Amino acid sequence: MKLYSRLLTPAGVGAAMLAVSASSGLAQEKITLRLADSLPSGHVIHELVGKPFSELVTKLTNGQVTFQHFPSEQLGKAKDMAQLTALGVADVSYIVPSYSSDKFPLTAVAELPGIFDSECQGSLAFYKISHNGGVLETKEFAPNQLRPLVTLALPAYQVQLATSREIKTAKDLEGLKIRTTGGAMDLMMRSIGGVPVRMAAPEIYESLTRGTLDGLIFSYQSSASYDFGKILKSGTEGLNFGTAIFTYSMGEAKFKSLPENVRKALVEAGEQTTREACKRFEDGEKAATDKIKSQGMKVITFGADDKTVFDTAFKSVALDWVKDVDKRGKPGTEVFKAFTEALDATH
Repeated sequence: MKLYSRLLTPAGVGAAMLAVSASSGLAQEKITLRLADSLPSGHVIHELVGKPFSELVTKLTNGQVTFQHFPSEQLGKAKDMAQLTALGVADVSYIVPSYSSDKFPLTAVAELPGIFDSECQGSLAFYKISHNGGVLETKEFAPNQLRPLVTLALPAYQVQLATSREIKTAKDLEGLKIRTTGGAMDLMMRSIGGVPVRMAAPEIYESLTRGTLDGLIFSYQSSASYDFGKILKSGTEGLNFGTAIFTYSMGEAKFKSLPENVRKALVEAGEQTTREACKRFEDGEKAATDKIKSQGMKVITFGADDKTVFDTAFKSVALDWVKDVDKRGKPGTEVFKAFTEALDATH
């Protein structure tokens, strides 16, 4: 009662108002977040994803949150970015889970060949199982102390060839040296008789011109950015030979330290950017494909029998992936089931 009486005195009211004012001021304190990636300045992923995401967060917080961009591995190597973000070296980072596949073996489920039909279908299904208590959030991101905000699948990779060999059937791909990114993509290439070759992207162009490589599995958007179009002779269209998943994530400790309104804005901006950016990539992939075809690349047209060959190979790769992950004591079966169900729900 005495405490209540003191609060009603002028001094007490003044002190209470000061406390509320201080609390309000703290909540609206200007915040600058470090946005880090391994991409060169102007890269399509930053322009279509990282930049719109950061601008949306700033808008949703009425300018309270701004970002300082650190491109080109300025805050750390791509393979280390997940750990560096969890430790707080960067606040929000472009993270490719497959670069740290030992820590993120389960996210590869969305990179399996033939598993989704469109990029938005794959991206939104991946978002579903990596947020709101989804299996990837609880089994993969949380143990690594990361909070995924934006989750995207790149456009389905296609076989693109610089060799003059005429490809009419799936069998014609046998023996060709094809650049892959490893993992399930290697399994898939072997299953159709190709020879997978792991190689860093900057080395691809010279290898194609020298004949060290016959071709690659890549998105046309990425091939256009590396100017492969002028040396490509043929390529597939409308198939899914795998893809790559990436996220923009924040360390869980950093996320929890932020005011509630900022956390809410980050989550809202992450979901909206995922939905909008996947469509931007779909449109960009079509434009890039058309550009490369205009440079002389011929589209490889496979018959129904060949598509059955690919479908069988893709299913075999998925089965092998699930068995391998399960053997390593990870929930491969559970994750595959959750992702395929999410895909069905996003059709």
